[in-house]
Amino acid sequence: MPSSILVRAVFGLLVLSTVGAFFVTQRLKRSTPIVERVFYKPYLSPNGDRRKDTASLRFDLPKRERVTAAMVNDAGDPVRTLLDDRRRSRGTVHMTWDGRDDDGAIVPDGVYHLRVTLPTEGRAVTSPRDLIVDTKPPRPAIVAVTPPTILPGDTAKRGDARIRFRGPSNPKPLFRVYRTDVAGPPRLVRSFSGRRGRQTGVWDGRLQDGRLAPDGIYSISVTVQDKAGNAGSAPATLPPSRSSVTRRSGVSARYLTLMGPLEPVNAGSVVKLTIGPKARRARWNLTRIGPGRPVARGESHGTKVAIRVPGDARTGLYLVRVQAAGHRAIEPLVVRGRGRGPVLVVLPSITWQGLNPVDDDRDGFADTLSDSLSVQAARPFAHGRLPAGLDSTEIPLLRFLDRSKLPYDVTTDLALARGQGPGIDGHGGIIFAGSERWLTEKLDLALRSFVEKGGKVASFGTDAFRRRVDVGPTTLSSPSAPEAVNVFGEQVGETRIEPAPMVVNRDAPAIQLFAHTDGFIGQFQDFEQSRKLVGGAIVQSAAGRDPKQPALVAYKLGDGLVIRMGTPEWATSINGDIEVAQVTRRTWQLLSR
Repeated sequence: MPSSILVRAVFGLLVLSTVGAFFVTQRLKRSTPIVERVFYKPYLSPNGDRRKDTASLRFDLPKRERVTAAMVNDAGDPVRTLLDDRRRSRGTVHMTWDGRDDDGAIVPDGVYHLRVTLPTEGRAVTSPRDLIVDTKPPRPAIVAVTPPTILPGDTAKRGDARIRFRGPSNPKPLFRVYRTDVAGPPRLVRSFSGRRGRQTGVWDGRLQDGRLAPDGIYSISVTVQDKAGNAGSAPATLPPSRSSVTRRSGVSARYLTLMGPLEPVNAGSVVKLTIGPKARRARWNLTRIGPGRPVARGESHGTKVAIRVPGDARTGLYLVRVQAAGHRAIEPLVVRGRGRGPVLVVLPSITWQGLNPVDDDRDGFADTLSDSLSVQAARPFAHGRLPAGLDSTEIPLLRFLDRSKLPYDVTTDLALARGQGPGIDGHGGIIFAGSERWLTEKLDLALRSFVEKGGKVASFGTDAFRRRVDVGPTTLSSPSAPEAVNVFGEQVGETRIEPAPMVVNRDAPAIQLFAHTDGFIGQFQDFEQSRKLVGGAIVQSAAGRDPKQPALVAYKLGDGLVIRMGTPEWATSINGDIEVAQVTRRTWQLLSR
């Protein structure tokens, strides 16, 4: 066939097909659409939280038809049949999809579409409208709560805690405030909504009933919802826990704070203490522990209190009391003055700060050496009160020494660790007045060497000399776990029984620790028993409820002597029990000679 004839034939076929396609297109344009006005909301979250767990779908049928409707994924594959060749009248068709496939399983998160088919006509249409299945909750994060300390009720900005977070804010975010420095789990004290579209919130320092929040530590959470209605919180689990919160997500409410030196100061010197959380006018006085009039008093303005310790002040423990705006705070002050004796009394300021429930890292939970890697060495004592144990251990012992006119020198373990003030050398005996829960490794070694070379040590606290800590310029860090034995190689264990006296079962003539007693010491319930001594140690005197595991022990270690009282109730019994007082006096005599 000639090529010209073939070309004309192909051209003719193309013309015919083009004309045919044109007429088909015109017929489709004039045909009735399958559905009209398809509508459904764009988000579905079938996670059982009752927020957007189902989607309502609707479309209009132009005429009565048999209809099949199905949900298809973004690839066009059917996942759920909603109508299966069902006859429907002209008008609006309503359906509900619960986000599950034909087998009842929740479909994967993703984009889905409604497909409507008219089986009798062999036509189908897929809606371009997206239906997004989203079951993953948002993960908000609190960026910061500022300032770290508020003064509830203050008219300035310091009275409010300003909260910034990352995450969706439509609908309104919900904030919750928990108090954490209470017994048991964190306690919800306030909840409030933020503003829609704002990633901020403000806590005004008040409780749910409108009262000002009490002095304490608070953790703040935020709960948000995404467009699918999924709710997520920061922290993810509520109530918050120490392990779930982040830095700068908490705030402390403080009305008056006071912070002074934890090392001894000399009589005649000027001591500066810091007042917080803001500058104010305050009245103060300085008083020696026990009954008596203040040895100094005055007023201050601003954030500092400057106190001149009287030049004739006696060595011992003093208390600084400050009053401002109807609030009070108290701070211990260790003074070296006249009347120093041969025995060095060491006050446990490392333990005071190690157990001080103050929030250093602003996460809404108290930081102590029992549950944190470090704490600040200088910080106000919580609630403006004295350190834990000071009233029940150190103060009764020091008051007894004062009343009995038993002279002593004084320092703190923090000063010893920093090489400030009086040291171990130069004193024949050392009294540790409270629980030496943490000491530096260097100080541990020096103390062990001191005893083995002939020094004498008496411990009036319990749970002591078994943990180490690093002392830096501003922090106490790297606290160790308790070891099985203390620094003197003694293994101890705690026990509790019905209140009963310690029974003397040994008292070496060279020691006579229990001289002038009737052999029954005090009335105690809690005991720290001596279960094993290091090799070479020799028990000199012992008393307790179990002769094989005495609580109060005195033993030779090398050329020196260790005396351990063995109960946390010893100091509180000094003033009311003759035998306890006699043993305490004899202990001082043994250490001073």
